[in-house]
This record gives sequence, structure tokens and C-alpha cells, in this order.
Amino acid sequence: MPEKIRKLDQQRHELKALRYLLDTHPGSMQNRDELPSREDFQTAESQLIFDVLVNTTSQADAIHAIEDLDLEETEVDSFLRLGGQFYHSYPHMVKERGQAFREGKIEIIDPSEE
Repeated sequence: MPEKIRKLDQQRHELKALRYLLDTHPGSMQNRDELPSREDFQTAESQLIFDVLVNTTSQADAIHAIEDLDLEETEVDSFLRLGGQFYHSYPHMVKERGQAFREGKIEIIDPSEE
């Protein structure tokens, strides 16, 4: 039976990983083998933010592009105010969990099931 994780918890982990990647951008995008892939992110909004990071060449450009995203579940101003320096382990966690999701070892709980 797969481990169950709440969508909100998954989203928090992904946003922490993304915040760390933004704090260290563009250097964080250099070693693609260490990075989570787009498919490792389980929420669509996290995938959009990841796309911005991959497709921008400076932190300032990434911030402006994130500000321009039309996100419903992510409070962009709060995301950008966070400091990501303490979230260095989250990109690796997202990468590991992404594999576990693909293998069916983890699944997200529908909020109506809680």
C-alpha cells in the first residue's frame, strides 16, 4: 500500500525546494544531474515555477517571470519573501519523492478524503 501524503504538504516541500533553487539561481541550474526534473514536481504550479527557473538566466529575470505567473494556489508574494538558504535539502527530497510517486510508492491524498 502506498504512503499517503497531503497535497498541501507536498506543495510546501516543492515550494521550499523551488525557493532554494531561486535563492541560488542561476548556479542552481548548472548541474542538471543533481536537480529534480520537471516530472518530479507533482503540482502544476510548482512545475510552472520550475520552468521559469530553467528558462531564465538570472535571478532577477526569474523573479520577474514568477511575479507574472497566474497562480491560484501559490501566494507569489509570500513565496518571493521567503529566504531559501535553509532549504538546501529540499531539491533532493523532491527528486527522491518524484521517483517514489512514479513507482506508486507515494500518492497524494485528495482533500475530500481527509
